[in-house]
Amino acid sequence: MVSNAGLALAVALAPASMLACLAAARRRADGQAITAGLPLPVLAALALAAAIGVVALGWQRTQGAPGLLGSRLGHLALAAAALLLLAGLAAAWLHSRAPERAARAEWRRAGATLLGTMALLAALLAVAIAWQSDEALAIAHWPFAWRYDADLPVSGHTWRRLWLALGLTLVALALLTAALFARRGRLVLLTAAAGLLASASWPAPRLLLTEATHTSYQRSPLVFSDDNLLRGARLYQAHCAACHGVRADGRGVLAAALPAWPSVLGAALFDNRLEGELHARLAREGAAHGGAVAPGKALSPDQVWLVLDYLRVQAYGVSGGAGMPAIPAPVVALACRDGRAVTLSELRGLPVRVAAFRPDAPPEPLDPRLLTVALTRGGTPAAEADCVAASEAAWEAYALAAGVAPADLAGAQFMVDRRGWLRARRLPGAAPAWTSADNVCGPGGRMENTSAQGLGALLQAMDRSPIDIPDTRRRH
Repeated sequence: MVSNAGLALAVALAPASMLACLAAARRRADGQAITAGLPLPVLAALALAAAIGVVALGWQRTQGAPGLLGSRLGHLALAAAALLLLAGLAAAWLHSRAPERAARAEWRRAGATLLGTMALLAALLAVAIAWQSDEALAIAHWPFAWRYDADLPVSGHTWRRLWLALGLTLVALALLTAALFARRGRLVLLTAAAGLLASASWPAPRLLLTEATHTSYQRSPLVFSDDNLLRGARLYQAHCAACHGVRADGRGVLAAALPAWPSVLGAALFDNRLEGELHARLAREGAAHGGAVAPGKALSPDQVWLVLDYLRVQAYGVSGGAGMPAIPAPVVALACRDGRAVTLSELRGLPVRVAAFRPDAPPEPLDPRLLTVALTRGGTPAAEADCVAASEAAWEAYALAAGVAPADLAGAQFMVDRRGWLRARRLPGAAPAWTSADNVCGPGGRMENTSAQGLGALLQAMDRSPIDIPDTRRRH
């Protein structure tokens, strides 16, 4: 995956090359062209290729169009690409006008100044990109009323119509660009481009896209911590449980009196639904119906995120993560023997086993690649634990992730990957086994082998199948 530094380096290479060329600026002996180290056509091609490369790398770094168009890092990458594109067009235009003006020194100086200014601005944007944190990947605003949904059924006729319209538009743009630099036949080129644009018949957006809001691609900015999850649970019970039920099963005490039966807010709520759209819907419908439960107490945006995070971890506890996106491991306060961390998020980069301590449990298999965090609820931890989370809140948060009452959590274990995602769990019971929503526990999502050999296989499977979702949540 491309890093911020890699994207910044790609942005900086083209302007650095342009500045080096301008530093060696010279005039050809025949006086028929302006040149700056390299001929202007080559300089233009370099800038245009760099603009395309920056967009491609920015697309990969921000994980698609939503991040490229809606995040701060995406905006910086697009600004750098736009500058490089303008520099390339400017170099091409200077070359097309060079023969009649190359003899004028002020013309050469003006051209070099223009290209140099654009290159310096692109270099400054590269520095800005390198300084951005992962939080710059957070999507603040989706600028369109529509978005692409891969699960939306689209007919072959609609796809052919789209590709034909796109091809005609690209040809028209090529003709417009040629008209910009042409000395003859400009009117013919402009007329042909206008005709192609008029003949491009684009399909209606609703045939290809689904409706979106400006919050569609937003994700929760809040720490996925034990305290926040329990705050979300209290908010849900106060504002939502009367209709949707204490366990979010749609069986609240007021459900029968409502015009429409309340939704079940389980794993299906998060299947093929974007967090930002869930946030907008919950905020809108909560404001419309919340007065019956908590008059005058509409939820703030952050409180809506807290409720959604609580619903996510509860849905994971009930379903084991099947049919829903991955969730982070709840962040808890730690006391480590070597003082390496004070919260679980500080252990990222290492796989972690979180175990709810049970005094009579047999010793667990050890692996030097793995750190063990013991949930103790104030009790004395096992001697092999590397870190301890002793708070009641930590115990209750992982009870939600296990789908059991806090009194039944002892003996449960959770596997957290190097990026902080909750990948597998092992619940206490007569036939303990590691289970997962994906294939890290095997093709069926279940691994009966709980020995050291099975633990090693689970660690290798997590490393082979990382979850490439950027962490845009606040650190505190």
